[in-house]
Amino acid sequence: MSHTHTRTVSIDYDFGFSESEKQLLHHVLGQHNLADLDTWDTELPEYGVKEETTSSDTYLVNFVVDDTEVQLTFDYKYKAQDVIDQFEVMMIETKPIEKVTTTITKEVEADWRGSTILYTESDFHLGSYSDKYQIISYNDEGEADVRMKIDFTAYSYRSTLKFTVEWDTDKVQKDAILQEKLVDLPTPLMGKIQAIFESIFESETFDKTLEEPTISCMFDVRSHHSSECKPAVIDMLREAKRQASSEEE
Repeated sequence: MSHTHTRTVSIDYDFGFSESEKQLLHHVLGQHNLADLDTWDTELPEYGVKEETTSSDTYLVNFVVDDTEVQLTFDYKYKAQDVIDQFEVMMIETKPIEKVTTTITKEVEADWRGSTILYTESDFHLGSYSDKYQIISYNDEGEADVRMKIDFTAYSYRSTLKFTVEWDTDKVQKDAILQEKLVDLPTPLMGKIQAIFESIFESETFDKTLEEPTISCMFDVRSHHSSECKPAVIDMLREAKRQASSEEE
């Protein structure tokens, strides 16, 4: 029987982001190699201004009344045909329906995609739905072994940065192995990403007042056996963030 060992760390902030701030956050995250993605995205998002082209069709009916040319415009071809059919009953001659296609190209700002986050400076896998994660380690076959999913959820009044580390095994593992796989390996990257997010929060762009956030941490096995992380595990993340912040400076 296979088991999925999971460590989930949630970092809660007592401030949120408006919709306009989230549009701006999309661009700022991109400048720090962090991509926000929608559930179904299979490519990294665009940044900056892009061109968007839309087209629409209209249908024209032309006829003559009292030596005067008249033109009627319809959004749908069947409506134009209904009018022609009525004119035929009235013995009014019309020209064939004329289709006109209008194309409009405008510049639009690339916008916030979704809460799934990828750090593109570290190994990652980008698939659809929930199949997006950082690759923390590889197995002997070169496949992803330990994986880490990142989610940033922002409401108007609060926001949460969540890391979910997963490791699949054939049996339940000992605490020492779990410590290595779920704590020691991913924590440095978690601390780096947290430091980047918090530097963005405190920047002149957003100017959020940042106090020590609330961190919750849980270990879980797919058998639904759960236990809280030890305080030392949370301290390791705080230390990793401090070290990453020092390196950034």
